Amino acid sequence: MRKIGSLPSGQQAKLFEDYLLTTGVEIKVEQSVDQWSIWVYDEDQIEHAKQELQEFSANPDAEKFQGATRKAEAIRESKIKNAADSARKQVNVRDTWNQPFTSRCPVTSLLIGVSVVVYLFMQTNEYGGQIRQALSISSFQTSGNMIRYSPYLLDIREGEVWRLVTPIFIHFRGSGGLPLHLLFNCFMTYQLGGAIEGNRGSTKLLLLVLLAAIPSNLAQFYWAGPSFGGLSGVVYGMFGYMWMKSKFDPQSSFYVPPNMVVILIGWFFLCMTGAMGSVANMAHAGGLGMGMLIGVGTTFLKQAGKSK
Repeated sequence: MRKIGSLPSGQQAKLFEDYLLTTGVEIKVEQSVDQWSIWVYDEDQIEHAKQELQEFSANPDAEKFQGATRKAEAIRESKIKNAADSARKQVNVRDTWNQPFTSRCPVTSLLIGVSVVVYLFMQTNEYGGQIRQALSISSFQTSGNMIRYSPYLLDIREGEVWRLVTPIFIHFRGSGGLPLHLLFNCFMTYQLGGAIEGNRGSTKLLLLVLLAAIPSNLAQFYWAGPSFGGLSGVVYGMFGYMWMKSKFDPQSSFYVPPNMVVILIGWFFLCMTGAMGSVANMAHAGGLGMGMLIGVGTTFLKQAGKSK
């Protein structure tokens, strides 16, 4: 803050303060013995304020200074209203983070919880086949060790549209009977889904999950058939969304560490080589592509809206 001069009366000082406010300059007026000192808060606005003060001192009754008080009051009222609105919308961060994760991120918790429950039921002889039957992209019939799926998405075309999404909850045991597939997907869902839900809210995360799940499941089905499952496509969709937001929308508050980009993109191409066995590569590709598209698209629409 710097003093740029003074005025001989409080009335003039108030009028000059009101006028400068209408030009976007805020000042502080201090009364001394026989004058009112003018202080400018912003160093970058000092030269502009000095020029205005010289012109005002030479002719305070000039037309450009008249009516400033009314305009300044309107500006102050608008600022008070905006501050009140902001206070109502403000979130107490401490209270929010003291809540359980399931309360803060219900959609993320539901994705993980349902996946775990489905996996556990699939390990039982009694319910394993029924669960897989209900959640696969196509229903099937078994004969010995053979599985015959319903052709050409017949179930979906007949109204069982949930099958476009529900394969994301199916996870298979890996080598040695360990649920590595499930553990990796749940961990990444916790990391990425929690970040998105905390930043964008539950509704937008749910919409992102659906928009990533459907094309990733369809891509995998048309590439390799109906025998697949897992949250991987959704995980790559969330990753793609956050990655693009962090690159092109600095105000989004998203940050994707470079090592996470290397790991996930590296894993993506490693799986494509076939070195990791049977992996739903097209689900990864479909989810990643859709997530990146949503991230770039929403950023573009946001910037286009601001430019109008």
